[in-house]
Amino acid sequence: MIKWINGEESSTISVNGKRTVVGHWNLYIEGTPHFVTLSTEEIKQYIPDLGAKQRYCYGELLDVEIEHLYGRMSKEEIA
Repeated sequence: MIKWINGEESSTISVNGKRTVVGHWNLYIEGTPHFVTLSTEEIKQYIPDLGAKQRYCYGELLDVEIEHLYGRMSKEEIA
């Protein structure tokens, strides 16, 4: 796990997801309309304990993972 980035301790951001009709996942930053669509294999890299029939998921991602998935978003957009 990455603890320090650019001299600052990394933080976690809550996310939630919903399975789509075709079996992919829409992963949302909690409390915002921002989401990315991930395949089942891709989402397991971030939330590994998903069940095969699970429709919703919740978790926390590091800010660097959020930046990787959502691109460079300002903290105002996430908050």
